Amino acid sequence: MHTLETCRALDRRDPLARHADRFARAESGAIHFDANSMGAMPVDAPERIRRVMTECWRDKSRRAWTSEGWVERPRQLGADICHLVGARPGDVVVCDNTTVNLFKILSYAWKLRRGGGVILTESHNFPTDLHVAQGFVRLLADLGVEARVRTAESRDRVEAMLDRDVAILYLTQTDYRSSERWDIAEMNERAHAVGALTVWDLSHSAGAVDVDLAGAGTDFAVGCGYKYLCGGPGGPAFLYVNPIHQDGTWPTISGWMGHAKWDQFLTEYEPDPGAARHLTGTPPVIANEVFAAAAEIWREVDRKDMARKHESLTETLIALLEQECGPLGVGINSPREYRNRGGHVSFSHPGAGPVSEALTDHGLLSSFRYPNSIRLGMSPLYHRHEDVWEAVAIIKDVLAREAWRDPMYQVVSI
Repeated sequence: MHTLETCRALDRRDPLARHADRFARAESGAIHFDANSMGAMPVDAPERIRRVMTECWRDKSRRAWTSEGWVERPRQLGADICHLVGARPGDVVVCDNTTVNLFKILSYAWKLRRGGGVILTESHNFPTDLHVAQGFVRLLADLGVEARVRTAESRDRVEAMLDRDVAILYLTQTDYRSSERWDIAEMNERAHAVGALTVWDLSHSAGAVDVDLAGAGTDFAVGCGYKYLCGGPGGPAFLYVNPIHQDGTWPTISGWMGHAKWDQFLTEYEPDPGAARHLTGTPPVIANEVFAAAAEIWREVDRKDMARKHESLTETLIALLEQECGPLGVGINSPREYRNRGGHVSFSHPGAGPVSEALTDHGLLSSFRYPNSIRLGMSPLYHRHEDVWEAVAIIKDVLAREAWRDPMYQVVSI
């Protein structure tokens, strides 16, 4: 039996509790359980932006590129967050967006593949992941190169279809709907056994669950920066390249910032000796400054503490949903075992879309995915177990009073 006091007791033992006040809460007092869509704002982000706009852009102009270290920021941000995904400084850079990084890394992996002409993925992967693979294969076809995307309808089918024809195993670790999580180490081993390389999308994992890319023998990975990592709306993404592949060939997009001697303005391209060769053009200074506000906090966070806190939050949420809302039609969609569950918890209800809309008006921000799922994404940095208790109380109230049936909630947002 979970009670408010048991939640408070868990909070008193939380080693990450000191970080909560470094993030801003909604002025309305609403609980934002949408870290899987947009992480919270570090409290000093507005002041950082003010400084960039005035003391740097207005007053220093171009000199700020040197005095503020703007050009080096993608490398520095990568070093700040690399431990969260089990990587070393120099193996991760923060740049561009997830889609662009997927194309850069997928195409780079293709050039380094050991054989095969197939990119294997799931048919229900996140749309942009599928679109990038489809577009890349069409590009190859236009160039006269034979390749194809093979999609599996289930996880069992992925394993069954992983054969010597596969050049790249291309997966998202955490399913964006159910939160089902792949075992990266196991799938890397399976892929390598048939000569395939691996590309992972960590968008719904990094900053929530324990990821050990190097320890798992991962070849390549990308991830979103504005979800659990709190890099700001539309903020830059990140990419990871295993050291054994970093000097394998030129990056697909050979840009100024990826040059080994970018500051010498050389006309002949020489790739940076590391993951930074995948940097492209001028870094987005303002977006990077927002990301830096969160990255400075992440530098102080132990990955194991992060994962343990997240496990405790999600276990508490599932238990309370079943205890308080099970009789009201709530069912848990996400895996029960934490090792199989990613960043968020998904639950179902016959009126899920309108329920999600009603929850927003009643003080709980969630996200809805067709046909009947509501996702709750919690951050180990700024959410408390008491927040979980209060959130479930809101859900129970909305369901018990059937507030979601109001006509105003029947138009459902994404």
